[in-house]
Amino acid sequence: MGITRGQFNNAIESCGFTAPSSEVYDYFNSQTSSFSLDELAMFLAHLIHESGGFQHTEEEKFAGIRDHREYSVRGDCSQPGKVYHGRGYIQLTWAANYRDASRDLGMGDELLRNPERVANETYLAMRVSVWYWTERVRREVGSVTNMIDCFGKTTKAINGALESSAGYNSRYQYYLKVADVLGVQNKARE
Repeated sequence: MGITRGQFNNAIESCGFTAPSSEVYDYFNSQTSSFSLDELAMFLAHLIHESGGFQHTEEEKFAGIRDHREYSVRGDCSQPGKVYHGRGYIQLTWAANYRDASRDLGMGDELLRNPERVANETYLAMRVSVWYWTERVRREVGSVTNMIDCFGKTTKAINGALESSAGYNSRYQYYLKVADVLGVQNKARE
């Protein structure tokens, strides 16, 4: 379906952030053309929440830190000297997700070997975020044609048990603002 750059920027600004570079919109628009308006509103709201209005492509707690044990499981597919904290606009975490995204995007194990690329390259930050949404979130939610009762499910698919109801609420408030800007008629319930 797609949205205009004006709608994209207005949605982000309605949530209290500054519009990002045109590059961010261009990648967003080219990679979400098959999304319905309802799904676009949810996806964009989550990206705004996860990235601080497209200002961050790396989990702030670990930005620049290259040696920590978060998101590590003994015996997983982690590479020596690499960390798999949140990167991208949807904050991809865990080595297995980096591996799966990389392979599904036709990159072999590139992102498993070089996870920092997701934070450093705008195109990959968006591409991995769209991948996570289509491969992980849609699976959790089920049908994307009837999204009226699934906002909480989309949040759970992104953050699982880590997200408190306060987190749901701020995400949901972003969603309501984005949905208003995009003209979504039947807004999803929290």
